[in-house]
Amino acid sequence: MTTTTSTSAEPTPLEPPARSRVVRRRRVLLGVALAAALVAVGGVGAATLVKSPAERAAQSAPPPNSLLTAPVVSQVLTPSIAARAVVYPPAQYNVVPVPASADVTQLFVSKLAVKPGDAVTAGKLLAEVSGQPLFALPGPVPAYRDLKPGSSGPDVAELQDALAGLGHGIGEDDKGSYGPGTAAAVSAFYRALGYPVPTTGATTQQAVDTAQKAVDTDKQTVDGLTAQKKAGTAQPPPARPPAGQGAAQPAQQPAATGDLDQQLANAKKQLATDQAALTKARAANGPMVPAAHVLFLPALPATVTAVNGAVGSPVSGPLLSLTSGGLAATGQLTPAQAAGVKPGMAVELLAEDTDTTVPGTVAEVGTPTTAAPAGKVITLGGSAAGGSAAGGGAGPQPGAAGAGGGAPNNQPGGQSYVPVTITPNTPLPAAMSGKNVRLTVLKAKAGSPVTAVPIAAVSTDAAGRTSVTRVDAAGTRTTIRVTTGVTVDGLVAVTPAEGAVIKAGDQVVVGK
Repeated sequence: MTTTTSTSAEPTPLEPPARSRVVRRRRVLLGVALAAALVAVGGVGAATLVKSPAERAAQSAPPPNSLLTAPVVSQVLTPSIAARAVVYPPAQYNVVPVPASADVTQLFVSKLAVKPGDAVTAGKLLAEVSGQPLFALPGPVPAYRDLKPGSSGPDVAELQDALAGLGHGIGEDDKGSYGPGTAAAVSAFYRALGYPVPTTGATTQQAVDTAQKAVDTDKQTVDGLTAQKKAGTAQPPPARPPAGQGAAQPAQQPAATGDLDQQLANAKKQLATDQAALTKARAANGPMVPAAHVLFLPALPATVTAVNGAVGSPVSGPLLSLTSGGLAATGQLTPAQAAGVKPGMAVELLAEDTDTTVPGTVAEVGTPTTAAPAGKVITLGGSAAGGSAAGGGAGPQPGAAGAGGGAPNNQPGGQSYVPVTITPNTPLPAAMSGKNVRLTVLKAKAGSPVTAVPIAAVSTDAAGRTSVTRVDAAGTRTTIRVTTGVTVDGLVAVTPAEGAVIKAGDQVVVGK
């Protein structure tokens, strides 16, 4: 029997202790490599931190000098003064209603047609007080009396102008004389406003009726005497003898022809006198404008700044406040600044918040004061305490102009300043009202552009000669003798010496 033995070709695996030794060798080699790398990096870092004394001195030294330059410019240089100015309404009108007639004992607000901020134009209804309208018309003379047929004067003339401006002509009336044409215009205006036409009342109508009766009687007398003369008969004189005659003659005593002629002449004379009285009475009777109805303002449109009342409330003091006439501006200069300012000099007003500039001129240079610039307050109608005066009235009062009417003095601590009245070339915008704005007074008229450099670019040597240093693109410096001129806002005009050239765009040294 044969026995066969089989042998495997695959390698025999290592035992666990041999495998552990190989892993440990690899880990040792990796650690040595890492340590060497760290030592190399640390050496490089240490080398960068270690500097020689020469290197430290070079790094701590100041940078090399460099030049500060500025461009040469060509522009107009106008000497000026910078200050502040206050903008405010020139006048505030406080409106105190008054009764339109003697039978009105208490005033109540029966209608309000405006609110604060509204614009007031010619003929605009403002309010209704105890059923009577209150409206505005343009005119420099405040309403101080009722205007009616037969009136004459500048207040009648301004009424006629205002009515004509609203399209109501005065016909053949003379300027300043209230006649039939003006009466017709007044009637048309009230109808357009929606109110009954006021009239002169029962007194003037009674005068018309009385004069008419006298004329009628005179005509009967003249007609009767004329008829007697034609018939050649004499009748007793009329019941009312002509002016200058005695008592009536008895009917049974015929009058002589001469007496009849005298009676007729006297009767005709009396008729003419009474006809003139009738014409006058009629002229004084008719449509009128009560002073209590109208506010004459020197400039329209105006602006409502306050309404002090409500419908149904009693009137007590000013019912309305208005500002009129645009805006005014007053500059506030120090005495030293004011010494060089004259009327007629050009100015500029700048509102910094809106970047709005308005040109103007100096109208007046005042005297030093500490009072804040402000407009005047004018009461139209009754007194400020609510009293009434037939025909109204007006009186300027010093002081602040109320809402939007003034601004505090910008001089610290109420110091003295010189007020300068400014006349703007165009109306100041409403946004400037009540603001403190920048004022620039131009002390000379704008001329031609000049060559100018910053003041710091000009140097003076021991001999008093002035010069600037020009630097070209390559950094080359050239000293140029110059003559200086006007100085404005940090710039000075320069003229190079003969043979030298300096022009706009060149760079000049202003410092290092």
